[in-house]
Amino acid sequence: MNDRLPPLRLARWAAPLITLTVAIVLGTLYGVQLVVLTLAGGALILIITLLWNSVQALTGESELSFEEAFSMGARSAEEEQKRAVLRALKDLDYERSVGKISEEDYHEYAARYRAEAKRLIRNLDENLAEARKQVEVELERRVAKLKAVDESEGETEEEASGGEPVPAVEATSSPENSPPPAPKPALARLRPCAACETKNELDARFCKSCGAPMADPDQRLCGSCPARYPETVAECPDCGTPFGGKP
Repeated sequence: MNDRLPPLRLARWAAPLITLTVAIVLGTLYGVQLVVLTLAGGALILIITLLWNSVQALTGESELSFEEAFSMGARSAEEEQKRAVLRALKDLDYERSVGKISEEDYHEYAARYRAEAKRLIRNLDENLAEARKQVEVELERRVAKLKAVDESEGETEEEASGGEPVPAVEATSSPENSPPPAPKPALARLRPCAACETKNELDARFCKSCGAPMADPDQRLCGSCPARYPETVAECPDCGTPFGGKP
């Protein structure tokens, strides 16, 4: 599908130019009537093409272009506001630690920023709930379609081989034939709030439900698992990820 994208983009630009050129040539040779007919035919073909592309997009048969995928992945205004509020909270904690702000002002601004962050996070969750459901339904549909294609290909290969099953390899005690070790269980990707037990993403610094900080001032948050550990420790004691690093 991606191999056909450059020709399709070229056709979108070439078709109007070709139509206009043909209309000019026919108008010069045969008169204005053929110019009108040529332009009307080109416009009709353009409308049919746009309608067909819209139907393909609605049914999920066409792939997203780079511009469409980039626009879907761009942050919304509320996401930018949430990042700005969380950054302001972080700066506020720093100013308090160096003595640039009094305790009264700190608690006043912190309460205001946390209330705003809580409101923005709830709005984002509500706005994304319906989109998540649509994405899950679309993923299930496409996975089912891929499974059906794989099953049909497997049946075709079995019929081509005469319907004889492939003999299984006998198990031996050699290391080459030994079964692979069981995969380690994946670590939880959510971190519970210590105040209200709400599950938050690992990159969250404040609870999306109650607005409380996810770690104490002398603690660090692991970026790969829900662990909290003292800031004097260089790496996570649960998964071994260094502070600020990737697993």
